[in-house]
Amino acid sequence: MVRFTILALTCLAMLASLATLGGCNRGTSVGARQSVGEAKTGSERGVQAQALMQKGGLCDENRKVSNPEKGTPEWVIYRLYELALGPDDDASFKAFVDLFPTTRNPRELRDMYWQHIRKSVAKFTPDAPKADYTICRSSATDEGRKFYIVTSESRQTPPPVTVGEIEGRNKILFLTPF
Repeated sequence: MVRFTILALTCLAMLASLATLGGCNRGTSVGARQSVGEAKTGSERGVQAQALMQKGGLCDENRKVSNPEKGTPEWVIYRLYELALGPDDDASFKAFVDLFPTTRNPRELRDMYWQHIRKSVAKFTPDAPKADYTICRSSATDEGRKFYIVTSESRQTPPPVTVGEIEGRNKILFLTPF
């Protein structure tokens, strides 16, 4: 019994010292710290944030998209906005689902994207009811191409849309509908 008590106290002492040495933060788990990586200095964070800002930042493309060639990544985004500006019916939603890989759950797309993009589409298409939009900047990714779309809200950074070829066609792989 004495050995067990000493062993238990020793284990508790080791855990306490690990917590103290590890610099435990009550609001952050070890896994969260590891997934974030090394902390960046304030200037590094500021430069990165400024690079995404559309007003007074680095919108190096600032390219308006109007009537893009069908099947291109730009057309997929154009079609997304075109459907969002259109009627809220089954045919429009079916066409919306077709813009995503078939592995995506249509119910999830309806609940998480369809209504949100319909509510916020006017921020991205200043010439509504036309689905024209402006690309702030774009970059290549492993999956395809990431586009940052200019929004009319001055405080909002351009939300990203990633389009890549899957199933033989360009599809939306990632979307921020807000």
